[in-house]
Order: sequence, then structure tokens, then C-alpha cells
Amino acid sequence: MFLREKIKIWRRQVWRLFWYHLAFWNLALFLFVFLTGDASLFSNFFSGVVEESELPVYLQISSVAYIIATLIAISESLFSDRVMRKLPNFMIVLPRGVFYVFIAYAVIFFSTTNYKLVAEIRSLEDFAALTPELTLYHIKLLVFFAIAFIINYLFKEMYKKIGVANFRYWVTGQLNKPREEKRIFMFVDMKSSTTLAEKLGHKRFSHLVQDVFNDLAIVDNYEGEIYQYLGDGAIITWSKKSGTRNNNCIRAYFAFLRVIERRKRYYSKRYDVEPKFKAGLHYGDTMVLQVGNVKRDISYNGDAINTAARIESMCNEYKQSILLSGLLYEGLDPKDGFDFKEVGNIKLKGKTKGTQIYSVKQNKKKKKKFLY
Repeated sequence: MFLREKIKIWRRQVWRLFWYHLAFWNLALFLFVFLTGDASLFSNFFSGVVEESELPVYLQISSVAYIIATLIAISESLFSDRVMRKLPNFMIVLPRGVFYVFIAYAVIFFSTTNYKLVAEIRSLEDFAALTPELTLYHIKLLVFFAIAFIINYLFKEMYKKIGVANFRYWVTGQLNKPREEKRIFMFVDMKSSTTLAEKLGHKRFSHLVQDVFNDLAIVDNYEGEIYQYLGDGAIITWSKKSGTRNNNCIRAYFAFLRVIERRKRYYSKRYDVEPKFKAGLHYGDTMVLQVGNVKRDISYNGDAINTAARIESMCNEYKQSILLSGLLYEGLDPKDGFDFKEVGNIKLKGKTKGTQIYSVKQNKKKKKKFLY
């Protein structure tokens, strides 16, 4: 089951990367043709496969962008964050830059070589004989790809920081004006983090937090959006529809615990600890907006997010791993697969009225049914 979850994460990652790169490289290649006024490189790309008259130039350009997007999406998904963060910066950027230049040269090669001749290559001498002589036009393409690589890298990092859901709002400028949404928020926090930080030291504890947050990516399988990281904790959010569908907001938390459980040997070996977590959930109105001038960020403001934080803070007092508000409990449908227990009407810090709180445990008899 753990492998299935990992494959699902990888598949979603590749799919998002593909659509992002497909849009980017369509725009980039059409821009290159517009700036140079010459589309001959792309109109000859499929020479020997289809007749030039059979496929319009714009479709050939889009087909090249499709191939590029597929190659880059697959290659980027193969780089593990755990591996990448251990490498020097130049080892992260340089291979990707070389790969982009390789793709640019491949475009030049296949645009100047008949596919039938490529199929007859049997040695390096045969390949060298087909290698085209670089012209000024080809050099322009190589330089353009290098610049596109830098722009693409910066833009993609911005895309990841803003989040998938807010990206379209950012592009269209809608985040400049605050808008109201009804959302589910979940605060996830590491238990006894102060003790762990003292035991491990700040460097090892920081690596532990990185590993934990990498494992937290499992919430993406349950339509959760990681809104913010707060030290050793995180805030995950859902729309009401996506969060209550099949109890995704609760299933995401228990899926995360399963990942930590499956990797406890790794954590024990590297950190000599097995991290434990607690969570609080609430649903309600919130305002989403872009804040800041010199440094901008996406912010959710409102009572819903504050209440979720207060509920999470009560987990230790009531010796529970996860607590949720009565308002969210009423919105869950169906409630099968979990055992809910009413904790009581609790007056949370900073609130004048009590909040109905429920604890949650997985129903072991029906656990398999709700793994995905």
C-alpha cells in the first residue's frame, strides 16, 4: 500500500510537470519563431515521418513542445529532494542546464536529418557524418534555450511556492483583491519538538524536519494543499468539497502517519527517534489575499484558521492525536471508516463561546476500504 501511495504521488507530480512544461514550451517555441521570423527548423523536424504539407507548421511546433515537455517532466520527477539537497548547488543546476542544451541540440539534429538516415546509424562515424554544421540560426536557438532554462527554473519555483490552486489567481492578478472562501484547515505539529531539538541539535533536527515535510507530500493524494510550513509544523487546506469528499481531510492525516510508521526504521537509524504528530481541524470562512510589497506571499486570514490552531493545541491536554470541530464533523459525509468520539464543548483560548470538539480514530474493521 505504501508503494501504491508513492506511485500515486509520482504520477501526479509528473502530470503537473508535464502540463506546466507543455504550456511553457509552446509559448517559448512560438516566441522564438516570432522573434527570428523563421520556422524552418520546426517545419523540418518530422522530415521522413510525414510530408511537410501534411502537418501545419504550428502543429509541428506544438508537437516538438509536447516531446520536450514529456522528456523534462519525466527527468525532473526522477530527482529526489532527499538526494538533491545533499548535493552542491552547481550539481543541481549544471546537469539540468546541460540537459536543456542537449534537448536544443537534439531539436537541431532531427530538424536537419532525415529520420530514415537516423535509423541507419551503426557507429559514431555514422553519427558524426549526420551531425549538422552549426549556423548562426542554430546558435541563436541554443542561446534561447539557455535563457528559457533560467526563466523556466525561476518561474517553476514561483509556481511551487504559490501553490497549484492559487497559481491561476496569481497569473490573472485576482490575488491583489481579497476574496472570501469557505475552507478546511488542518494544523499538523510534531510532538515534543523542543525536546527533540535539544537532543538532536539544530542541524540534525533541521534535517529531520526536512524529511518529515517530504513525507507530508502524501496529503497531495487526498487533494490537500500545503499552505504554509511553521517551524516543525504545517498548515494544510482544502475546499469544503475536496476536503469532505471521502473524508479526505482526515484520511490525509492518517495516510501521513502510515508513511512515518513505514519509515520508522529510517528515522530510528538516522535520528534515533520516531517522530509523533498531532493535528487539529476546523472549517469556516476565510479571506485569501496577496500581502507584502518588497516580499510578497499568499495569506489566509480569518477565524477558521485561528480556531484550527487552537484545536490542535488541545491535543496534548486530551491525550489525542487528532481533534476536529463539531462544525467540520457535521459536514463529513459519510462518516464510515472512522470512530468519532465527542470530547465536549470546550472554550478555546481567545474565544468567548465554547467549541464542540470530536476526537477521531481509524475504524480497524473498515480500514482497508478507506486507504485511498
